[in-house]
Amino acid sequence: MPSYSPMKPNPNSAAARGTSSRSDRSSTPPSQAERALRPLGYLLVALVWTVLGAVTVALPAALPFGLWSTNPDFSSREFVTGGDTVIIVLFLVFALVVLVPLLGYAFVALALGSVSLAVLSWTYVVRSLRPSYAGERLSSTGWSRNVIGPVTVGKTALSLLPVRMTRWTAFWTEIMFLGWRPGRAVLVAGIPYGLASFLVAGWLFWPVGPIGAVVWTVVTAALVVTTVVLIVREYRRRVSGRKVSGRKVSGRRPAAREARGS
Repeated sequence: MPSYSPMKPNPNSAAARGTSSRSDRSSTPPSQAERALRPLGYLLVALVWTVLGAVTVALPAALPFGLWSTNPDFSSREFVTGGDTVIIVLFLVFALVVLVPLLGYAFVALALGSVSLAVLSWTYVVRSLRPSYAGERLSSTGWSRNVIGPVTVGKTALSLLPVRMTRWTAFWTEIMFLGWRPGRAVLVAGIPYGLASFLVAGWLFWPVGPIGAVVWTVVTAALVVTTVVLIVREYRRRVSGRKVSGRKVSGRRPAAREARGS
């Protein structure tokens, strides 16, 4: 299960000064007005994250779509064979060394972070309508320096953390952490995906025959599968690491109970 113990407010922030009151609020059942309004609130949040998730998943298609929309007659073969050799080589090196890793990481991390938050939001929508969850808070907010966010003096807030942890919410919370907590393993996992996005744009605009199209499709699919395998491996590593850590710090109250609930 995910541990939120490092996610505490910045000691110099207003959030830290209100920790005790927020802790009390998190353990206090929601009022009737809050129970009546939170389905709508979570629904709006879920719709926003669903749209953002769809956009991030579709980001790899932006390159071929952009090439097609700006220049329908664009040919990657002419781009490679018809230009200056030095410039083409420099561009390919720059793409492999810089663009592929950065874009691959962005494609993977943003999709993991946004889709997971969309799923968690819809989970809270369902829970907000169920009588068995009427007397408890559904989500909370934590703070950490280990997550991607805007540049701040203090720690970054991470919302939509589940208060009641189940296998379902634990899985999607771990997926969310894979996206929002930067790590070398996710960066490495994104490289094949970034390369696949460039290859798709290349062979779609390269006049190849049926056999060539099949070969490029198989290569692209293999790269995508490689990314999936690496992400699954990192997910399992983090989960196993949290379980071991949980045994060492058994009895520590998770910060999700200490943070602000809603």
